[in-house]
This record gives sequence, C-alpha cells and structure tokens, in this order.
Amino acid sequence: MKYKKEKIQSPSITPASDRSIMLRFEDGISEYIHEHVYYFHSLLVKKFKKKIANTSPAYNSILIRLADGVSVWRMIAKLKQLFEEEHEIYIEQKQTVKIPVCYDKEFALDIDRVSKHTKLSTDEIIHLHTKRKYLVYFLGFSPGFPYIGGMDQKLETPRLNSPRIEVMQGSVAIGGKQTGIYPITSPGGWNIIGRTPLILFDWNKISNPILQMGVRIQFYAISHKEFSQHQGTLF
Repeated sequence: MKYKKEKIQSPSITPASDRSIMLRFEDGISEYIHEHVYYFHSLLVKKFKKKIANTSPAYNSILIRLADGVSVWRMIAKLKQLFEEEHEIYIEQKQTVKIPVCYDKEFALDIDRVSKHTKLSTDEIIHLHTKRKYLVYFLGFSPGFPYIGGMDQKLETPRLNSPRIEVMQGSVAIGGKQTGIYPITSPGGWNIIGRTPLILFDWNKISNPILQMGVRIQFYAISHKEFSQHQGTLF
C-alpha cells in the first residue's frame, strides 16, 4: 500500500517523563491513523536507533523511551523537525494470517453472556466473528497480546464485571468493541468465546512475536476433534 507524498498533521509531542516522550496523533481508532502510527514508528526506530531504548505504539500514539544520556528536549526538537517534512508513506501489505478457533462450550466460557447481551445465537456469533479480516493495531497488556480492530459492532459486549485470575493460553475473546487472543495464560476480563489450539507466543522469540503490529488475521471455526489434533502446535 502506498500513499502520495503529503505533509501530515503533526502529532502533539510532549515529555512523558525525564526519560520518555509521547507522540499523540489524531483522536480515535481508525486504519488511517494506524497507518501513520505504523509508518512513523518504523521510521523512528530506524532513524534514531542509538537514541531510543524502546517504543510502545498504540492506537493513536507512540511512547518513546530514550537511551541513557539522551536529552528529552533535544530529542523533541529533532522530532518536531522530522514532522515538518513531507513524507511518502509506505505501508507494507502483510499476508493475512488465518487462525483456527474451536467455539465449543468447553472453551467458550462466556458465549452465552455474549449471546444474551447481543441477542444473537451462538451460530450467528461464530458467523460474524469469522467472516471478517481483522487488523492488529498493536501489542500490549501481556507478552504478544494483540489488540485487534475491525470487529462487527453487533458483537460488542462489555467486559466481565470481575476479571478472571486465570485465562487459558489461546483463549479468543471479546472486550467491548475489540476481539483478541490471550497468547499466554494470564488474568483477563474479556468474554471468552473460543480457543485456538495454536501456540501464538514463543518465549524464545520475544523480540519477534508471531502476531505483530500491522498483521491482518482471520478466524475460522474448527471442531473439537480438529482442536485436539493441532493442540500445542507452534504457529
């Protein structure tokens, strides 16, 4: 995907601490904003590699943590200069990742809750959840946890009133307007509607997670038998 050269609206650039800077783009969640976050995140990491310790991109912002000895105010000046330039924005078109999900009641602990809230049958929930291609906006909350956008608004369901202490690895869930996958066993408060048998996070590849920002994914339904056949497979 390629955009013409354009001078984008400069994000707000403010100190977040004595060692970090927050870039905030337009308000809201959209693919248009995501494309700018994605592009400039990649550019910053490449251009200021020695000055940046790490970054945390989100829906419409990028938190930059600076390396030791780097001045926040000097870095802000460099960033302002960068955003005054015109940029030809290239977005890498990644292949769609297809993820199998078993929606059987054994794994879909909250599908009845989602059904009651949305007034949709289980079959309708599965159909709506599997028919779309989703975008991974960023990773957060826990290692490899993808924040995924593009869910049908008919599936929107509030998070649980009391989060679970333990949500099993591979659980597929709905939280408000989003859907997501728990790549490791962890606490969580989203509505669990199924589980994938695949291992989506490898502790040996922390710096290169399987599901990354900008990847598109699509779920497809599998039987309990198929789940058992593929359980524990590294994606």
